Amino acid sequence: MPNAAAPLPPATPPTFYATATVDERPLDTAAGSVTVIERQTVDAAAARTVAELLRYAAGVVVSPAGTRGGFTTAAIRGGDPNFTLVLLDGVPLNDVTDPVGGAFNLEGLPAAAVERIEIVRGPLSSYYGSTGLAGAINVITRRGGADGEPSVQIDVEGGDADQRRGFAGAGGRLGERGDYFAGVSYEEERERVAAERFEQLELSAKAAFALRDGGSLRLTTRIADWRARDYPEASGGPRFGSGELRRTDHDELGLGLDLRFGAAAAGGAPRHRLNGAFYQHRLDRRSPGVFPLVPPSRESTTYRRSRLGWASAVLGGRGLVLHAGAEIENEEGDNDSVLALPPFLGGEVTGDYRIDRTTGGLYAELIRQRGDLVLELGARLDLPQGRGAELSPRLAVAYRPGGGATRLRGSVGRAFKLPSFFALASPPQLGGNPELEPEVAIGADVGVEHEMPGADLTLGVTLFANRFDDLVDFDFERFTHLNRARVDAVGLELHLRWTPRSWLTFAADLTRQEVEDRTTGAGLRGRPEWAGSARLRLAPGAGAVLWLDGQLVGARLDQQIPVPSRTVAPGYALVGLAGSWQLARRWQLRGRIDNLMDRDYETFIGFPGASRGLRLGLRHRIGG
Repeated sequence: MPNAAAPLPPATPPTFYATATVDERPLDTAAGSVTVIERQTVDAAAARTVAELLRYAAGVVVSPAGTRGGFTTAAIRGGDPNFTLVLLDGVPLNDVTDPVGGAFNLEGLPAAAVERIEIVRGPLSSYYGSTGLAGAINVITRRGGADGEPSVQIDVEGGDADQRRGFAGAGGRLGERGDYFAGVSYEEERERVAAERFEQLELSAKAAFALRDGGSLRLTTRIADWRARDYPEASGGPRFGSGELRRTDHDELGLGLDLRFGAAAAGGAPRHRLNGAFYQHRLDRRSPGVFPLVPPSRESTTYRRSRLGWASAVLGGRGLVLHAGAEIENEEGDNDSVLALPPFLGGEVTGDYRIDRTTGGLYAELIRQRGDLVLELGARLDLPQGRGAELSPRLAVAYRPGGGATRLRGSVGRAFKLPSFFALASPPQLGGNPELEPEVAIGADVGVEHEMPGADLTLGVTLFANRFDDLVDFDFERFTHLNRARVDAVGLELHLRWTPRSWLTFAADLTRQEVEDRTTGAGLRGRPEWAGSARLRLAPGAGAVLWLDGQLVGARLDQQIPVPSRTVAPGYALVGLAGSWQLARRWQLRGRIDNLMDRDYETFIGFPGASRGLRLGLRHRIGG
């Protein structure tokens, strides 16, 4: 999809994004495929999680396994979920000790403190190094003190399935040059689908300070403790499985630092940038067996990622900026696990490992804006510990002929992803292979977007093609992980946004994709040919806002061990309705009905989606 945002109320300030380049930039100057979901959409949709909001972005397929207790991932343009880099305020969250190769469970990211979500589609190793084969999702949290007054927001909400949710956030100024925002949220839900359960406590904070010469300092932190009870992948879910639940406990800590300083040569952004990130994920999991192939297991893992980077503008002025940067990243994985094989197969097998790796990277980025032409050119050289060098180039161009209403754009790039710790370091009897090579992606897209200012209508179309090589696959005959698969993904993304009246906005996105494993000639699990959404926002006045959304997901290939006779999960369409009403100056009534038509559907074979659900809540604001 060309550079389009999710539906917004009229007369909003220019949208910015800060995910794929060193400096934050206006969205309409991006040459890559970028979508920004704004806070107005978060509020109007009454979304609980980031996963619910990502359904509104073209090129992204969200795959839930049940409800809040399940494992929900996002795949971009036909890639595996672990090809999607997920960040929170620029801090990477992917955990490569996970058996699925580093895919992030989006159920762990509540939407209460989200300011906006930036989705960049296409290979991104030219900026981030390893990971981001298919793209990146950067969740930006709120700031405080925009109007100079302290403010407090308190949300309480309840619904069926014993759902209870609360959020309290406070923001304001820190002296003359700073601001802060801090929030705490709690949510629990029980037995919305079979016996699944979910409970989470999250604390987050952000502080920003303006420095001399236009510089800035931003500090972020997040602490999350959450527990889930769900049904394991490939188990057949509550309909065909044994009924035994997987028990997973998570503890997360994220810290971020972003320092920008030094007067720019010709105004604009500061010359230098120092950024740091730390993420720690502790997991304790107890999984039942899936007869007859998967034995019961238990594991405790700790994953840590530390990253420090520096970038400087070595050339700037007259629409030209050249940045050069260096980055070093260290990852550590600590796993204690046991696989409970039957006695005649050897009994319990330990899967313990300790592993770490350090990767250094050098990169350069050229941004050229001249008249109606925008050029983005980037390249990065990574030096992973104990491995050969990896070069990741990227080129993107956008052009608006004659400064008119039509915008053309295209991009091409290469990315790589180091093998996961689980695939590399697990004992040989569990399939570990220290000789695995990095996975590689080459992707390209071309798009056109046309604006009709008189009708306040925007139409966009993008064609994309990705090739993923040397993918890590599991060979059951040799019982080990191997580099062997090649996957091709081609598709089309369509976008429409229309605001016929100041109180009415309609937006729709549609993705068609074909994804094939060139090694076997077969389709791949969880890749629907069609996926899309439509959203209608009405603000008729009297403090009322209505939001109607629809979601379409086509049929997907699937494999569940207890159900070998079925290989396809049928497609489905869902409708949701949300609304808010300003009861008084500081009080707002809010609610949402999910699956309004009460459709019976499956997210995977044997994993039923939630039936109709109702949530009601109150919001109280003080100040601001």
